[in-house]
Amino acid sequence: MQIGDSLFDIQRGILTNQLTGEQWQLPRAERQVLTLLVVNIDKVVAKQTLGAGDNEHPPLSDSSVTRAIFMLRSFLGPLHEHMIETIKGKGYRLHIDKRLSKPVTKATTGRVKQTYQAVILWLFGKRNRALKAWIGILILLLTILVLRQWRVSVDDDVQHTPAFASTSVTLKSGQQLNLLSYAKSKTNNTLLLLLAERLAQEFGHCDTTPWKNVYLSLSHDKQVFNITLKGDKFGQSVVRNLKLTDFRQQKNFISEQWFTEVSLCE
Repeated sequence: MQIGDSLFDIQRGILTNQLTGEQWQLPRAERQVLTLLVVNIDKVVAKQTLGAGDNEHPPLSDSSVTRAIFMLRSFLGPLHEHMIETIKGKGYRLHIDKRLSKPVTKATTGRVKQTYQAVILWLFGKRNRALKAWIGILILLLTILVLRQWRVSVDDDVQHTPAFASTSVTLKSGQQLNLLSYAKSKTNNTLLLLLAERLAQEFGHCDTTPWKNVYLSLSHDKQVFNITLKGDKFGQSVVRNLKLTDFRQQKNFISEQWFTEVSLCE
């Protein structure tokens, strides 16, 4: 299924960006949400339906569905995140304009490259060089403003589903990192708060990190600890998902050795 620049393999649960080649093996929440949106394309799907459980899986919490939508939009990128629409008070809809969702091919990228080269030649050719240079600068400034607006815009769903707890960590370099904890209920979250504090302590030993926001949640049975990291690396938006499982009665998801192995510092 073509979604913007990405191809969704519904059988394998893999989302592939055909421009960059980046692949994402979707976790259970993201896979279930995207699959239901694809099956009901151009139809509004209620949040409760997107998070419904089955014989093998328990229901997803509202915050898990919200986080899955947020992560899917992040992967699709600013040019295509609007394809997953929020229908206030009703749910979500995957809207695909078929004119804009054709598979990306070498011929397509070749035409884009040729068009780009033609624009550059026109802007900086010998004739009217000064005028064309000013037009080029204006276009560049407008592009920067548009991209900046995309990047700083806050996701609608995150606004309506705020974290029940948040922690700000100052790294050795002075960099600020935000840890946001999500749970269906505001009570009985002692373990999640302890894990957030433990993770904050480990991050505090870092000089720098590419991550800006870290989203934390526990499964309903408190046996799976979900960590989603979002930040910037080499000027590109990056996302990383971690799932830690601990079936012991006294749970200890995070250790100093684990933190070193997963390389969350710069």
